[in-house]
Parts: sequence; C-alpha cells; structure tokens
Amino acid sequence: MTATSDHQPPDALREEAAAWLIRVQSDAATDGDWRALAEWLAQSTEHRAAYAELEELSFEIEDSAALLRDLLAAAPSNVVQLPRRRPNRWPVWGLAAAAALVVAVVSPLSWQKWAGRQDHYATGVGQTRDLRLADGSDVRMNAMTTLDVRLGAGRRRVRLGDGEASFDVAKDASRPFVISVGDEQVRVVGTAFNIRHYDGLFVLTVSRGIVEAHGADGAGPGARLTVGQELRRRDGAATFQVARVDPATAAAWTNGRMICRDRPLTDIVADLNRRYRIPVKLGPRAAGLRFSGVIELGDETQAVQRLGQFLGLPVHHTETAFTLG
Repeated sequence: MTATSDHQPPDALREEAAAWLIRVQSDAATDGDWRALAEWLAQSTEHRAAYAELEELSFEIEDSAALLRDLLAAAPSNVVQLPRRRPNRWPVWGLAAAAALVVAVVSPLSWQKWAGRQDHYATGVGQTRDLRLADGSDVRMNAMTTLDVRLGAGRRRVRLGDGEASFDVAKDASRPFVISVGDEQVRVVGTAFNIRHYDGLFVLTVSRGIVEAHGADGAGPGARLTVGQELRRRDGAATFQVARVDPATAAAWTNGRMICRDRPLTDIVADLNRRYRIPVKLGPRAAGLRFSGVIELGDETQAVQRLGQFLGLPVHHTETAFTLG
C-alpha cells in the first residue's frame, strides 16, 4: 500500500482506509501490517479521520448484525433492504459496506475478516480471571462472567454479558474505551471502575477518574460519574439512581471479600452460588433476612458457617448443598 496525498478525493481516501481496515483485521495480519498502518495514519489527520470513521461504521454494522440477519431472512430472495443510520455520509462506501454485510451474513468467515477479530473470555462457577489487554488495560473478571474484547485503532470495545468485572483502563485519548452491558454503554479514556450486571441490575462504581454512562444507543438518560459515585439502573428502566459510596466495597471481591451493607440474604446467597461449586440454599427461618458485615471468600464451609453464626441460623451441610436456616 503506497503513501497518498492529503488531498485525495473523499471516496478514494475512504476506499484506501477500508483496505487498511480489512488488511489489519484479517486473520493473516502481521506485526508488520500494524506498523505499516501506524505509518499511514501518521501521515495526516485526514488519514486518521477516514480510518476512524470506517472503523466506527464497522462497529455499527456489527451492532446491527442480528437485526440485519432478520431483515435478510424476511426479505424476498432478490431484494435486500438495509437500514441506513447515516443516510447521506457514505454515498459510495455505504453501498460497499452493505455488500460486505450481505456477504458476512452468508459467510461467517468473511464477516470475521470485515468486522475484525474478537477475543472472547469467560469464567465459570467459582472462577475468577485476570486479563492484561494489548493496550495495557487490566481487567479482573468475577465468577460466571463473559467478555468480548476488540481493540481497534480508533476505539476500544468491550461487551460484558451477565457478570462482574473490575477495570483499570490505560489512558489513550485517541481511543475511547467503550463497554456495552445490558442496555447501558460506558465510555472512558483512562480510569478505574467496577461493573456488575446480574439479574437485570446494572451497577457502575467509580474508583478513579471520570466515567460516562448512558443508553447503549446513545439516547436516553445518562450521567457522568466521578470517584466514589455509583450508578444503579434496571434494564429497561427510564430512570437511574446515583449515590455516594465507598468504591472499595464494590471491588472487595477482587481481594477475596464480600462487604455487605443491609443486603437481602437472597442476594448474598446468589453471589455465593456464583463463587462456590456447592450450592447454598435458604431454609424457612432465613426468609426476609438482611445482613451487614464482611464475608471472607476463602473456604466455602467456613464462609457459610460464619454467615450462619452472624445471623443466628443453623447450617446443615451435605455433600450436595449447604442449607441456612
């Protein structure tokens, strides 16, 4: 790929940016390809803008993949109608992107080459995992958590399924770090925070920097959070709550502890059942109880026995389950 003038026609520049995107996101991409792309991006602001816009378009297509597959399945075999999110900005490349998408729906391998490689991480019951991403960001995953990560030249994207993760994001003003979880989207440049998303409840707690949270489509209510603030919202709810908290409480699990402040016992047991392989059940005496205190998440038998002592509940232990109350 050769160097080009800063005054290329817009369509020609977009086509060259597209060629770079496909080249570096291919399964055959090498370190030399990425270095060559970095040199091309450094040549002009026009190069960087064209590549960033192309990369963002690929993100939009990826986000709409399920909808587009449904449209293709429902449409007549000789007609394909695609929603246009940017009606007048891509007169030439918009058609190319649509064609690439049609191929992608038919061929997953072609889609991977267009949309880019995506790293998938998962933890099961009783598992935690530490990640060091290629951009220098650190992520700690709690039990029963899934993450999909794609680090592009213009944006870093993470998709968090049900689960919990603590993030320490490496600062890079030119590449925002965007996390999609439930129907929320979290956007940062460089900061530290904890995200929890279980049973339809989204909880974001900030321990360093500033974090923006809003609807996944960029619409709806949003907030900018600073250190010691926590946002809670139910999936699909029109409102959210922001409160002052101790961020160490939310991230205590990363140090092997669970800090509870007037939490329903049902919620605590749900967390324990993600953390340990032997399930914990509640007996009739435990109905409606709440708990405040610290639970050390080491040996399961000790953790459950101590919880029972704090609450004044008997603990029955078999090979297949613990029963509180």
